[in-house]
Amino acid sequence: MGKLDKIDIQINGIGHYLMNNKLKVPKYQRYYAWEDKHVEDLYNDIENAIYNGVKEYFIGSIVVKNNEDQRNEVVDGQQRLATILILLIAIRNYVNKFDKQKAWKITNDFIASQNLKTEDIDPHLILNDTDNEFFEKYLFETTDNYKDSPRKLSHKRLLNAFKIANNRVNKINGEKDNVIKLIEWIEYIQLNVRVIWVEVPDYSNAFTIFETLNDRGLDLAISDLLKNYIFHKADKSIETAQSNWISMISTLESAVDETIVVPYIRYLWSSIHGNVREKELYDKIKEKIKSKQAAMEFSNLLQENSALYLAILHSDHDFWVEFGTKTRNDIKIINLLGMVQIRPLLLALLVKFKKSDVVYSLTSLVSLIVRLLISGTLSSGVFETNFSNAAVKIRKGEINNKKQLFAELKPIIPNDTKFKEEFSKANVSKSNLAKYYLSCLENFNRNKGNSELIPTDDENIVNLEHILPKTYNLEWKNFSEDEHGIYYKKLGNQTLLNAISNSSIGNQDFNIKKQYYKKSEFIITKSIADNKYWTIKEINERQKKFAEIAIKCWKI
Repeated sequence: MGKLDKIDIQINGIGHYLMNNKLKVPKYQRYYAWEDKHVEDLYNDIENAIYNGVKEYFIGSIVVKNNEDQRNEVVDGQQRLATILILLIAIRNYVNKFDKQKAWKITNDFIASQNLKTEDIDPHLILNDTDNEFFEKYLFETTDNYKDSPRKLSHKRLLNAFKIANNRVNKINGEKDNVIKLIEWIEYIQLNVRVIWVEVPDYSNAFTIFETLNDRGLDLAISDLLKNYIFHKADKSIETAQSNWISMISTLESAVDETIVVPYIRYLWSSIHGNVREKELYDKIKEKIKSKQAAMEFSNLLQENSALYLAILHSDHDFWVEFGTKTRNDIKIINLLGMVQIRPLLLALLVKFKKSDVVYSLTSLVSLIVRLLISGTLSSGVFETNFSNAAVKIRKGEINNKKQLFAELKPIIPNDTKFKEEFSKANVSKSNLAKYYLSCLENFNRNKGNSELIPTDDENIVNLEHILPKTYNLEWKNFSEDEHGIYYKKLGNQTLLNAISNSSIGNQDFNIKKQYYKKSEFIITKSIADNKYWTIKEINERQKKFAEIAIKCWKI
């Protein structure tokens, strides 16, 4: 753990440390992550401790790196520090309505103080680069003015925390002009809401302590554990590791949010070492990464592959410019189909395959995913294991092209007989999937067998129509209520229809609906009007025709 005489461990009230320290959350730390429940739980615990006369209420440990004359870095504990500070700000704002002198003292003691030389206001806690500007809007705002519409998830959490704290303060104070109870809360936070304060001289000590401490709430999130372990192992190259982490986070979260980080790390790891479940990820990384060199190699991979992972998630990413529209559509469809288990394989083949093999592989992978989803005979764990194993072989050079890839995946590919059988009886509950399947079948018919497999997703133009309506009504006498529950979700009972027509026909009977179908430009819809009745027989026959086309439409 390092030399213990260099580590300062104290136990005191968390308010004491907010009063006597200037702290900052480093760039590489994650954003404000506490959900409403975590904020409420902490405030409830403090309130119960005060009400029951508990002399000391412990909320865990906080680890900081001593930066001598500069601000100390919060290695662990930012969620609790920020949440307590938000409560103190809410108290300050309430007190300010009645006693501005006391409100100023609360600000000066806990929130921000004025630099004597520059006369600048100096916050006691600075959050990371992404959160701090938003946080400081309310740090210095002495009214309960919460009008912002935050775009980032962490900003939304911060704003919710401010609102929860404000509501709590209003609840605490019975009489509007009496701030005694709130002052008692401040004193309790300063002296009695206790933490184990661990101050270390360097990152090595900080990360060792971080891993061994059992902290409250979300502080032991997998992303934190992974990040700190890599930094610890990076040793003297820690600045490079930190820079890589910041670059990775910036790339990923610029387009999504912090929830994307752990899945990305897991899929990348699985594409290199084989499938791993999220709860096992940290232990697997510790088993493999034992040296500085291994830590830095993985750190570099995390940074280098982050933009590629973003491209996998977004078909409009610049990465796909050189591949053309067809490949963009294949990526779009893979995401539409929701087969996230294939991402380790995509990460590997996009790095290792020639462009032509990437193009052909993606088209065939679309067909494979549809066959797997329709057949439904294998679990998602089996998919991911097979996809990850193939990814590992690609990275090792054992698989170099589309032909070798699909030879590897052959054991899980439903053959034509199986796919046709399952397609002929498939229920499709998700409207976006049903619309995609029907669009492909329509395109196949329209192009005389040369399907472009392009989904039509503009709901202002084309809607999904249920011939037997989703809502059961007695006008459909050919179906009992139980039969309705089974057959309205059959793909044979669903079709594409102009959005205006779809809104007009509603749940009317089949004879009325036929008049709209007859006018449709869609081949698969116009043909419905040839039926005199709409019964279970017609639904099954239509779906069997679809199944005949499907084996050609989604061929491997």
